[in-house]
Amino acid sequence: MHIEGDAALSSPRGAVFAALEDPEALQRSLPGCKELRADGDGYYARFVIGVAAVRGEYEGSIRVRRAQAPTNYDFDLQMEGQSGFLEAQVRTALNEQGSGTSLHYAAEAEMGGMLASLGQRVAGGVATMLVRQFCGALDREAKGR
Repeated sequence: MHIEGDAALSSPRGAVFAALEDPEALQRSLPGCKELRADGDGYYARFVIGVAAVRGEYEGSIRVRRAQAPTNYDFDLQMEGQSGFLEAQVRTALNEQGSGTSLHYAAEAEMGGMLASLGQRVAGGVATMLVRQFCGALDREAKGR
């Protein structure tokens, strides 16, 4: 499944990038993230998601693939739970947009188990909603910098 889009953030690009690199700010920004801790070259993550057929607890890893301040933050996400698994490769580009930031994201995701039975339309809709929640929370975290 391919997911791609843009989000307009009111915070400056440097503050957005700094929030992405701050584990506490990142945890507060990730929807449903109950635990995020350093683990090798990335993070162990535990999520509790309460959205439709995606509902449940998931755990796995977030591995930073490339972080180039202040323009790019690319990572791999691997999560597994009762409803199945999700593996995604995410690319982001942070561009100055006036006094704020335009965050472009693109992800290639693979799902298995019951998650795969949702179909791309439903899974894409849930993913888009979670990404919007993340971008709003990330912008709030960046404003505090």
